[in-house]
Amino acid sequence: MFSPAVRRGIGSALTTLGLLALALLPSRLAVAMRVRGGTFFERVTRAIAGTTLDLSTVLVPLVVLLALVVLFAALVPRRRTLWQHLGAPLFVLPWCFVLYVLTVLQQEVKAERGAFSTMQEITAGAVQTSFVEGTLGFFRYERIWIPAVACGVVAFLLLVIRLRAARREEDLPWRGWATGFGAVLALSLVLVPGAVLAQSKLSARLGRAALGDPLTSMIETTMDLVEHRVPLKPSELLQQLEVTPAEAAIGASRLGWPALRSDGPCFPHPHARPMEGEPASAGAELLAAFERVSEALFDPADEKIAVFQFSLESFRADDLHALNPAAPEGLDPFVNGLYATALGSRKMFQAGVRSAQGVAAMTCGVGTLPYNLSIIRDLDAFPLRCAPDLLKEAGFHGTFFYGSDPGYDEMARFLAAHGVTEVVSQDELPENLPKGAWSGLTDFVVFDEAAKRVAKGLGDAPQFALVMSLSNHSPYTPPEDLPPPVLARMELALKTSPHRASMDDRRRLLTHSYTDAAVERFFGQLDALGIAERSIVVLMADHSTGEDYVWGPDSIEHETDAAKAQVPFLVVIPPAFLARVKDRPALESAMRAAQEQLNATPLSQNDVPALLLALLKFHPGLRALPPASRWHTLGGQVTSPWFKPGGAPESFLLGINGVDELYVLDRNGKRVGAYEDAVFLRTRSERSQVTPRLIPVAATLVQTLRSPVQCPSP
Repeated sequence: MFSPAVRRGIGSALTTLGLLALALLPSRLAVAMRVRGGTFFERVTRAIAGTTLDLSTVLVPLVVLLALVVLFAALVPRRRTLWQHLGAPLFVLPWCFVLYVLTVLQQEVKAERGAFSTMQEITAGAVQTSFVEGTLGFFRYERIWIPAVACGVVAFLLLVIRLRAARREEDLPWRGWATGFGAVLALSLVLVPGAVLAQSKLSARLGRAALGDPLTSMIETTMDLVEHRVPLKPSELLQQLEVTPAEAAIGASRLGWPALRSDGPCFPHPHARPMEGEPASAGAELLAAFERVSEALFDPADEKIAVFQFSLESFRADDLHALNPAAPEGLDPFVNGLYATALGSRKMFQAGVRSAQGVAAMTCGVGTLPYNLSIIRDLDAFPLRCAPDLLKEAGFHGTFFYGSDPGYDEMARFLAAHGVTEVVSQDELPENLPKGAWSGLTDFVVFDEAAKRVAKGLGDAPQFALVMSLSNHSPYTPPEDLPPPVLARMELALKTSPHRASMDDRRRLLTHSYTDAAVERFFGQLDALGIAERSIVVLMADHSTGEDYVWGPDSIEHETDAAKAQVPFLVVIPPAFLARVKDRPALESAMRAAQEQLNATPLSQNDVPALLLALLKFHPGLRALPPASRWHTLGGQVTSPWFKPGGAPESFLLGINGVDELYVLDRNGKRVGAYEDAVFLRTRSERSQVTPRLIPVAATLVQTLRSPVQCPSP
């Protein structure tokens, strides 16, 4: 039917397209291995359908490149047979590798955070050594390397077949080869998109929305970059918005800020809030209860205390028995035990999906922003007055402890601008210390260092330590100082509790249990160093994750609203501190009242800094702040009288969960209405479309950036 030359061109083109498909298939097979439910046939069908979708996304630019191969073939007079068989397949191999890496990375990010990355996010992370090292760890997952090896073997066999044919066959006319090669490419431009359309018509489960499209966002953001010649920088994007006062006022209420202040010729910040004298908020009784704890706790003549605020990486509520009865108590026995003795919320919900958003929430109350922005990472020098600012002015020495690069997501820069002036990280500590995730220092190392340095500094001034853990970060690398009992208790928890954990899930559960052991070790250090009697420890996770929710039988719903958004929150006052309080009955009464209030209401991470300031209200340093310094710009929800979530009347608080969805809850912690996708902008044109409920917040941010500060800060 076709001449030998045409058949050779067809074979070369089919091999080339086959290699591209094999490069895209592993990430889809990895997704199929993660998915719970459905038959084997259904999973394979979705993997093939997803691969077809991915191939259609990149087909046009790759066909253009392959067309150049056809033209180049005319310039290859020697070894024509070898070129006709292997030229195009070898040409496309580097692109296959790039596509394989990008699709795996995108699918893993989607699994963790619920949204695919944009090219801006990937290029920003690519210059961070810790990000690159952490990303490489994904390829150790069984669901990643097993499909990759299988597809790699098939690709190798295809190339061997073409090579063997090239060695035994004669040269054939270039024109016939080019005709066959070009015809297959042209048909692919019709058939592959047609297959995508057909599969979406066949079943909604095989459509673009259900399968996910990891490459389109990258292509669109790349084209936006090419068109505008500069990256899509959030601060510049915000400055381009047209803002109305009405929209900015709505946005302020979403943050928990008062509307733009105009009461007098001089104000320290357009959304300044006084430390005292505001109208009552929904959480007024909770704040008052924390203030009564503060009054009973502190000696007016003794300011030397240490406040530790922990951000525990991905330490989600779904894996804690105290917050999810289906989870085993033995996986994290220490933190579970704290819920029986410390002040704790069983209804604390995260503000954002990134660590930078969690830290922004727990220090400044502004962790829930539009376009997946973080006030820390994306808005350089945004004017704020946060809880650490007030603590610094109250005499506290602030230190940031982190086991990796403190400059990641601009953390160190932001914290230094807000009262946390000392950094202790991997850069300041010896190189030979134990390491874990991202090749960073383990939680044992960082927590030990925090206790020792704070103990040393406490002789000179009260201390504020913001401690970020890292060991429980993907790709969940086992720490080098992992105690054998932690592994044993994780295995025992799996044996004694219904679960559906895969081998990859076990990696995460192991580092989760390790972090619990690190917290227990930290409290032991406080006792050993003699500073437990002067320490207050605030424990919470930075966010939940999209990793599989594994506890309980298959018959129950696992991916619940709480699983995706709930985080632990504990305020621990060690027994040694309680023992030296002058009026112990008053303190115990105040703590019981505070716990009752914590039990009564759901809370947002954005409420944490207000709770911290209420807990420290009667510390001598804070009490001594002069009137000109007694203001802040904390956001908040339950703790702010200005907060209005919008939407249905029963809406009470909102946030962005572990899979990048904006959620709204009522007073009982039940979701109100549908989710909204909360993803980073792919193009400038999406400014008025992404996460509609939070778009007014963008107007507030712009107005704040543009509004002059008419009074100098104290």
